[in-house]
Amino acid sequence: MPKDWVTANGIKPGDSVSMEVQPDGTLNVEPEIRRDKVTDTLIISIDRNEPTEHITRKLIGAYLAGSTIIEVRSTDRMGLDVKRSIKDFARLVIGPEVIEETSSTVVLHDLSDPVELPQKKCVRRMHLIVDSMHRDAMVAYSEGDAELAKDVLERDQDVDRLYWMTVKQHALIMDDRRLAKRLGVDVHGSLSLLLAARILERVGDHAEKIAQQALGAAGEEKPPTVAEMREFSSRAVEMLKQAVESFFIQDVVMANAVIDESRGTLEEGGKLQPRLQGTGGKGTMSRTAVMDSLVRTIMYATDVAEIAINDAMRHELKKKG
Repeated sequence: MPKDWVTANGIKPGDSVSMEVQPDGTLNVEPEIRRDKVTDTLIISIDRNEPTEHITRKLIGAYLAGSTIIEVRSTDRMGLDVKRSIKDFARLVIGPEVIEETSSTVVLHDLSDPVELPQKKCVRRMHLIVDSMHRDAMVAYSEGDAELAKDVLERDQDVDRLYWMTVKQHALIMDDRRLAKRLGVDVHGSLSLLLAARILERVGDHAEKIAQQALGAAGEEKPPTVAEMREFSSRAVEMLKQAVESFFIQDVVMANAVIDESRGTLEEGGKLQPRLQGTGGKGTMSRTAVMDSLVRTIMYATDVAEIAINDAMRHELKKKG
């Protein structure tokens, strides 16, 4: 074994290593017992004038890198806005909890376990949430329900938390192939799940935009075309549902059906757009914005369907190999 590799992994005389043949024919050699690494603890040093947005970005990077302990240290007394941003970050993602706090230090401990909440479960949950967000956002918009719109906006954070967890797990899988085996995915499958999660996160953003339009248009009288928009919305979320299902069960026929259906549906949407503008009134811009989000949801459904086809073909190739 290469000396540098043995030293870096802390392998001692008598320690065991595992060897596994990879699909591409290469041999993967890993220590049977992974030693605790210094990189599991990351210290983030900040100064007094550092913007909180910069601190949040560093925290996200540390989280995605797989740091178990994240310690934020300030050269001076830490401002309340900085401590608030650190705690907001802990609510933004899944796992980190504040375990220690002083006048100049905040320590976070990531308690998340990828085995308990694997990527597949994250993506499934993301779809359930964005589906309900989208449906409720359209009800809020068409019926002028401001409270329901606010509820939709609050749910977007749940989608973001699951998305960051999916990104983090992909990073961990890239560093530890044995983790991939425990989670029942390979590197390519993990990437597909990450891509699907990113798309669902964007669908959630559009549901949020519809809810924002609902808040702005609350109390306004809606024209008859809004009923057609609701029907278009129902078709959009149903197509997304079929696309996600085709992804998980690797059904190429179902995925192709979503893509084929999207063409006709988008054409119908194109015909509806001028009628939305033709009704006039101050709600024209709002209706146009909502319709744009509905169209994009359909386009994202086709993106998921394409990932489903690509993933299914890859699995077919592996079976033959």
